[in-house]
Amino acid sequence: MEKVLAENVKRICKAQGKQLKDLAKEMGIDPASLTRAIYGNARLDTIERIASALGVSVKSLFDDNEVEGFIKVRGKIHQFHSLMELNEIYNKML
Repeated sequence: MEKVLAENVKRICKAQGKQLKDLAKEMGIDPASLTRAIYGNARLDTIERIASALGVSVKSLFDDNEVEGFIKVRGKIHQFHSLMELNEIYNKML
């Protein structure tokens, strides 16, 4: 379960143009504490704070059934790891 949490937090941060240290700063915690939380046994209140800082639901942090793939738009290939990333690609093309 921790692996899914860590992968999703990193993926969402990347999609939002953030690094883990940026997320930690927004949460008011040390980056090392955030890393321990997402790779270890995070408490519920910490998970809720992570979700809040990322603007996502707690459920989405543990969802390992996301879509992922590649899409070719106007001759350029884009990789996506979630519906959110696919939607961002689509919106950029409008």
